[in-house]
Amino acid sequence: MKKFLTAILLLSACLVTGAQQPYPELGAKLDQYFLALSGESAAVQSEECDFLIETCQDSLVRQYTALKIYDHYLKSRIMGDDAVAVYVARKWFLSGAVPMKTEEDLFHARLFVQFNESSLIGSPAPVLTLFAPDSSRMRIPLRKEGRYSVLYFYDAGCSTCKRETPRLQALAEEGRYPVSYYAIYTGASAPEWSAWREGKEAFTHLWDPEVSSNWQMLYGVLQTPKLFLVNPDGVIVGRGLDSGALELLLKRELGQEEYVYGESAEMERLQQLFSTYGDSLKVADVMDVAGYMAQRTFGEGDLGAYKQAFGDLLYYLFSQRTEVYRDASIPFIQKYIQQPDIWDTEADKAQVSSLGELMLSLAQRTPVGTQIPDLTVPGTLRRKGCLFARPVKEGTFRLRKLKGNPTYLVFYTGGCEACRELLDKVDALVQEKRKTKVLLVDMDALYESQPDKATELLDSFDLSVMPFVLQMDRKGIILHKYVQL
Repeated sequence: MKKFLTAILLLSACLVTGAQQPYPELGAKLDQYFLALSGESAAVQSEECDFLIETCQDSLVRQYTALKIYDHYLKSRIMGDDAVAVYVARKWFLSGAVPMKTEEDLFHARLFVQFNESSLIGSPAPVLTLFAPDSSRMRIPLRKEGRYSVLYFYDAGCSTCKRETPRLQALAEEGRYPVSYYAIYTGASAPEWSAWREGKEAFTHLWDPEVSSNWQMLYGVLQTPKLFLVNPDGVIVGRGLDSGALELLLKRELGQEEYVYGESAEMERLQQLFSTYGDSLKVADVMDVAGYMAQRTFGEGDLGAYKQAFGDLLYYLFSQRTEVYRDASIPFIQKYIQQPDIWDTEADKAQVSSLGELMLSLAQRTPVGTQIPDLTVPGTLRRKGCLFARPVKEGTFRLRKLKGNPTYLVFYTGGCEACRELLDKVDALVQEKRKTKVLLVDMDALYESQPDKATELLDSFDLSVMPFVLQMDRKGIILHKYVQL
């Protein structure tokens, strides 16, 4: 990830001297940094935060950077980000390496660490000895092969608990997942607890009115409800959940998750990541990103994360209309998508494998370096006007006989806003370069007048998204596809 965030890190280094608070440019870059890191493990994000803070030589900038990082992860609603906040607080503030603004802030940071560090995701779940309604003792969570534990801390008078409890109860009563549900009453009123238990036989009911088990600190229960998911090995895999998030996490843990690819948040994250390359992005850079993703997912044995990451990247490449992304899609699909042992479910084949095959078919039509198909195409020829050549000519043209220097072939539709903007750029292009020829092909009009010809063009060119611009030389050799005028 460090490679992908080089631009951000360099900017922060540039700001470490002579900067004036509140550092708005650095703050904006840090926000981009957080977006680029989202989805990485807490360990990776913590390492990156260390690296970034260490680049700050000026003490005030270092303090600003560390505080902004801490505040971001402290307030984040993404599960697991609190582990990064704990790490940054302990490593940089509680150690005295970076001062907080006030002693009160430092006190709250110390309190936050104390009440959260023992119940982070990936940590062994603290074992509690609690009391059942008959006063017998029970140690939870139990380690049992194939069975998960839900620890639900609630209070009978909590309004949010009153909404959450029926949802969790319904999930427990369905019995679709191998889970033991422990409802832990955080109050001290025996009559109130007794009344609350009525009709809730799907839960194992427990309490500890004297807090002798130290459940408040061990699980960071400062307010209710608080819900944890513990796997059969006794490791916390979910915290701060509600019933909906719990069910999604269980599906993922049990391999029942239905992947949704190409969601807007993931597309935005990938866009932010690739934008750090600017105009210098190359096919090799895209493959480097893919290689890093493979290392962080499949290389660490996480097939589910691999599928999600590479399905999203495939959808992102399909959404991009520039030459470098389309060129990169060929080796990417061949290396990462054409793996039937990985993409082996019917959903995989429908959502991923089939899209990969379609993209390969489209990308390999009229490859760069080959001669343009010997087709005659109805269209409008644009060039710079002179004594012997009209600037606009309507008719049917043989593609191999256009002989412009260069020639652009532009396919468009009438209702496309991007197409209208492109046509304005064509006007400027032919006026600027005397020998340039541009053949405009209106696919809407062609479908109405010559549907067979329109189908022939669809079979010859990638017209999956309009406009499509192709550049060739005087001999009809294709120089570039997906050209941005």
